[in-house]
Amino acid sequence: MKIYVVNCEFNLTQTLIDCAFQEVADAEAYIDELNSDKEKAIARCKELIALREGEAMVKFLVEEYAVEFGIVAVELNV
Repeated sequence: MKIYVVNCEFNLTQTLIDCAFQEVADAEAYIDELNSDKEKAIARCKELIALREGEAMVKFLVEEYAVEFGIVAVELNV
């Protein structure tokens, strides 16, 4: 079984896992929506930073850099 993990890349070198989808088309639609709207991408990135690293880390997001969402396909052995 394959799943499609969506990552958020920010501050040039940072990456956080956002979510996962079973269908590549669903992952691509989610990514297209975020990558086409900079404000939405930054807002989601801030949510992920707060969730994964803590609220205090949100202020270190450099909004002038690209916030980019992408897919990594993962093969699951079940």
